[in-house]
Amino acid sequence: MMPWKYSLVLSHKVSLLLYLERLIYVLIKRKLIMLCLLITTCSSIPVANAASTSSAPVKSPLLLKINQFYVAYTAPHAPYVDNKNRLMVPLRSISDLLAADVNYDAKTKNAMITRKNYLKEEEKNYTIKMTIGSKEIEINNVKSEMDTVPALIKESMFIPLSVVTKALHIKTTWDHNKGLVSLNLDPAYLPSGVVSDEGHLGKSDTKVRPINSTIQTTINKAGIPVINVNVTALNEGESSLSIGNYLRFYVQDSNFGSFDVYNKNQIKPGDTFSVQTTNTILADSLRYILVDAFAD
Repeated sequence: MMPWKYSLVLSHKVSLLLYLERLIYVLIKRKLIMLCLLITTCSSIPVANAASTSSAPVKSPLLLKINQFYVAYTAPHAPYVDNKNRLMVPLRSISDLLAADVNYDAKTKNAMITRKNYLKEEEKNYTIKMTIGSKEIEINNVKSEMDTVPALIKESMFIPLSVVTKALHIKTTWDHNKGLVSLNLDPAYLPSGVVSDEGHLGKSDTKVRPINSTIQTTINKAGIPVINVNVTALNEGESSLSIGNYLRFYVQDSNFGSFDVYNKNQIKPGDTFSVQTTNTILADSLRYILVDAFAD
């Protein structure tokens, strides 16, 4: 028989082991509970979709009109008014729209615009030279200064429109109430796709005025970046617009194309309506979007 004092010690040892075993079990259980709570909590927190396919929509007022066509967008940014109250436009897009040639040197940040003198064909081309961040401008080899400077936005040069149109002798009007600059060009020098649309030239519905556009870039099912544009127009007429009214979009991306988007409701005088394109405009090669209004 084991002596009683050894029996007591053993009993204490067994009790201690049982206590430690129970303590370890409780600690492990608590750890597991905390881990489960953490996983549950984290799974309930909304997180950004890493595979998001849309950019934030960008809304811009329509500030520029060329003949009957409103300029709804110019890549990489819509025309805007700078801090000197000058309408700024992207160099390449506006050169396309004004039938001018452009040469830009990324190292020196110098640009030269060349356009044929359509008023006197026997004379040489008009030339304009500008530099990003500089007020200095050279027109037909004569230097002067502007009251604003060309800017660089998204790796594209933006230039003051008024300086260019004046140098190229393009007739310009300013409607203060509408905040709209209108250029008057010989239709023969408009973009070729517009000129070929003879059935619509000069036949726009003047009661309808596009007033702003919202641009959003998405990735389509084929993995290609595309532009969706929503244009809001105002009925400036004295009668309601019928459902047959539509906006025609002229788009210069990798190809020049046009398409129509119809108004779905009657619009009372003074009211607005919006139409939206759907995954048809290629984002990577987009130069500009023109829009005009027609009635069926």
